[in-house]
Formats: sequence, C-alpha cells, structure tokens
Amino acid sequence: MDTVLIHRARQWRAIPAILAALIWLVLSLQAALWGAVLLVPVALLLVTGSTSAWLHAGDSRPHQLMAIGSVLGVVLLPFAGWALGWWAWLLAGLAVGILLSSGWLATVEQLRPAGVPNPPASIALSAKVALDNALLGYFVGTAQIPGPGNAHRIAREMIDADALMRARGWITNPAQFHRAPPLPSDVSSRQRRVMGQSFVHLRWTSGFQPHAGLPAAARYMAHDGPRHMHAWMLQHDDGPRPWLIAIHGYRMGVPGIDLSLFSPRWLHERLGLNVLLPVLPLHGPRRIGRRSGDGYLGGEFLDLVHAQTQALHDLRASVHWLKQVQQAERIAVLGYSLGGYNASLLATYEAELDCVIAGIPLADAADVLWRHFPVLPRRSIEALGVTEAMMRGVMHPLSPLARPSMIRSDRCAVFGAVADQLVPPAQVQRLAAHWGLDAPTWYRGSHLSVRREALARYAVERALLAAGMVDREDTAPRPLIG
Repeated sequence: MDTVLIHRARQWRAIPAILAALIWLVLSLQAALWGAVLLVPVALLLVTGSTSAWLHAGDSRPHQLMAIGSVLGVVLLPFAGWALGWWAWLLAGLAVGILLSSGWLATVEQLRPAGVPNPPASIALSAKVALDNALLGYFVGTAQIPGPGNAHRIAREMIDADALMRARGWITNPAQFHRAPPLPSDVSSRQRRVMGQSFVHLRWTSGFQPHAGLPAAARYMAHDGPRHMHAWMLQHDDGPRPWLIAIHGYRMGVPGIDLSLFSPRWLHERLGLNVLLPVLPLHGPRRIGRRSGDGYLGGEFLDLVHAQTQALHDLRASVHWLKQVQQAERIAVLGYSLGGYNASLLATYEAELDCVIAGIPLADAADVLWRHFPVLPRRSIEALGVTEAMMRGVMHPLSPLARPSMIRSDRCAVFGAVADQLVPPAQVQRLAAHWGLDAPTWYRGSHLSVRREALARYAVERALLAAGMVDREDTAPRPLIG
C-alpha cells in the first residue's frame, strides 16, 4: 500500500509541467505558419514527456523528452518567437520551468544504492540533471542502430562472436584476448593552436589487428579513420616532469573540447604536469561517421567490440611510447566517463602506472548498453537467440571488472556524481569495490557538471598528491562542500 501511495505521489508531481506544456501547445498554434512549424513539434515533445512522467513515474525516458523539448524550445524561440510577439517571453519562461521540472522529477525519482548520498533538491541541481537527460535523450534518439531488417546479420555476428570467444577461452581468461602492442615507430608531430592554446598533434600507425575469425573484423578494418592513432600533447621544456594521460569521453576527441575538459591551465601550468590526450578510436580525426563517436556506443555492436579492443591496444602503446621514447619516470592516468572506463581497463594491463583516476566511470558497459538498446531492434535479435548474458559474455574481456587492477589501491581513485543520469552511481560503486576502495568520492552534481565541480577537481588533486605526482603547494585547498 505504501508503495502505491508513493508511486501516485510521484505521478502528481508532473501536473505543473503538463499544464505548462499545454499552454505552450495552445500558444504555438496561434503563431503564424512558420512559427507554428518550429514550435508545435516542441510543444508535442513537452506534452508527451510531461504526460508520460505523470503516467509512468520512475521511467527516465519522459524526463529525457521533457528536457530535449525544453532545450529545443529555448533554441528555436529566437527564430520563431517573432510570430508571437510578447507571448514568446512566456513560452521561454515555460520552457525553462519545464526544464527545471524535468530535472527535479529525475532527481527525486532516481533510486540510489545504499552508500550514495541523497542530494538536497535545488534549482542548480535540477538544471544540471535536466541537461544530463537532454544529452542522454540525444544520444539514444540519434543512435545509428541498424534496423530490424539487419536483425539476422547482427544476431549471427553476436552468436558467432560469443561461440568463438568461449571456444578460445577469452571470456574466462581475458588476458589471452589482448595482445601487447608494438612500440609506435612512425610518430609524426606538428604544432597546433586551438582557442588560444598551443599543443603538439601526434600521429602514428595504430598497428591494431583484430583476431582472425572474429565477426565484422574486415568491416571494421575497412574504415580508414581507426588505422592511425592521434593524440594532443602538452610538454614542458625545462626537463623531466611527471606525465598525465588524460582520456576523453564519448563523442569528444576534438582539441577544443578535450582541452576544455582537461584544463591546460590547471593540469599543465598549475600542477606542472606533461599531458598526453589520446584520441579514442572512432572519435575526432579517427571518426568513421559524420559525428565524432559514431559507431562506438550507437551503431554496430561488433564495431564497438573491435573499437574498444583497439582503444586498449592504443592506450597501452601510448604508455610504452612515453616510457621508452619520452623517458617518462612517472605516469598517471585520468579519464572521465568513457575515458574513466578506458583508464580503469588500462589499469588491469599496465603495472608500471603510478596512479589511475576514474571520474564518473562506466564499469559495466554491457549493462548500460542493454538498458538503453531501442526496444524494437532488441526484441528482433532476442527472437533470434541473442540474450543479455551473451552480450555480457562478449563484452567481458573488455570490462575493467574482468581482472584485478595491477595498481595498488592507494594509487587508485574513483569519483562520481550523486545525480548522474548517464552513468548510474551503482557503476561507480562497483568499480570502487573492485579496486578495494572504501567508497568513491561523491560530488553533488550530474555527469555534465564534472568540469565545474570543486570536489571532482579536489579528488583528482588528492590522488595525484598521494601518488607523488604533484607537490602539495601546487594543489588547491579542500573545498568545504561539493
């Protein structure tokens, strides 16, 4: 009975958003033709999302629709608002209100495991969560998942990959799946400057080759982008310095975005580190689609398997190049989101790393992929014999949870966001437990707010300081709140 009452209480919280969405719809219909063409679809997104939030409390998809509709509304109003005159200001206010409402609903309805703090509700947190959901909705809505007509091929590839991996023992012994990379021998470099920041653009031949017999290997290797490794480098010219390998997140891999996430003023100048920013396969100059990241988490499943295998291969090659060519004495690794996943995976294969920091990291990619897989394609491949357990098996050799970290636990750090909508807090907890840590560091924010969170920056500096990578006087004092 209590559960039913709570469920109904959560449903009624969406009523103000429904009323605001209906007002948006009515006003949009009053606009001239061009304005209505732009604004009515936004209104339908808002009405559908808010009504679904009322009918299906606890489902994250309505929050995504509300957030996407609100963001689109704010973006389109300058182009269509002239058709409504002063009423456009009311629509703008309603869009912002629905955006904040979607974030608030997502925050209060999110189920957090024991040990994850419940954040106090606030306008700032609601805005952060809403932007998370808008981004997640964009990722899911624009994922280039092959249609049901490709179901037989996709199912056959997954079934064959699962059978081959089990036959060769790669699922039970992932180390046999990953081959040690050769030392890069054709590294080229050129000076670049983006958004006022100078850096060196490195490029070399990846050398990655999928295992013979793995499905879709020829299709993946037919792409030109992944064949060459790219990285951005910031290096001091006054003698040896510790190195930080900073690994970007999904759909990044572009200098302006990567250098914004991993601030050179902070990491390179104030902390005094040399910084190497590798570009993951299928991202940035290595992309195979129109957008950076196309094919990685939103495309062919076996392309993801090959891309993630190559990511580990190229990251290990980067470590070896720093050690043997740059004569690096100390190397730390920092990754955010997908980069945190790759940093964690790298820690299971490179024992000479001095520190590994995983921020808002995925720990079990198969879990997130299966949860967000569009319903119709998933049902199509399930009907042909593909199961969640099969997907987990194929992804297991690529999981940072498949092997123990080779880095001492006192040289590892994990931090996460209590209101993260892209990476469930339980994923962060699982990685911290796997590494033998008491608990992750939590900040009161969302996935996208990591760059502006003082406690996230403090967690990075604390880990680097504990590993001897930076001096105490270079680090900032501990923030009073996260």
